[in-house]
Amino acid sequence: MARFLGYIAMSVDARIADSNQGVEWLDRHAPGDADMGYPEFYGGIDALVMGRTTYDFVAAQPEWPYPGKMSYVVTSRPLTSERDDVTAVEPDFARLRDRVDADGRKNVWIVGGGQTQRAALDAGMFDELRVFVLPVVLGSGPLIFADGAQAGAKLTGHKVWPGGVVELIYAFEG
Repeated sequence: MARFLGYIAMSVDARIADSNQGVEWLDRHAPGDADMGYPEFYGGIDALVMGRTTYDFVAAQPEWPYPGKMSYVVTSRPLTSERDDVTAVEPDFARLRDRVDADGRKNVWIVGGGQTQRAALDAGMFDELRVFVLPVVLGSGPLIFADGAQAGAKLTGHKVWPGGVVELIYAFEG
């Protein structure tokens, strides 16, 4: 059975992007010399789940950042990609979980954004969520989780990184 993992940065006011959907603030407020465990985390995953907005953003970058890792793009709109490692899936997270398991995936990164994070949370998919709180208040922009039902979480670890970045590791209660 696949493990579903989160690894996401947010501002002190729980924003994952600014009011223009930009993420440039991440570079300004994250320490440049600390990898914050990303290479190890990324090396351990074999697939990603992302929403359509996130996909459109990363697909527009000069290079695809996730080569060789299957990317399941949750969307209700037609998606065409020339990549063999990108596939569109309907926004039905129970069926998505079954598909990921049937495909033999072991560690799956739920990339986000807030609506995808919320849908995965509501479906009980998160086995672990690593949140990096950066020392900035953005004031507006999308939240780490879209509005929804309350969910209990258990803090299982934490670390303070250079530059005042705090990593919080959570497991969610069933």
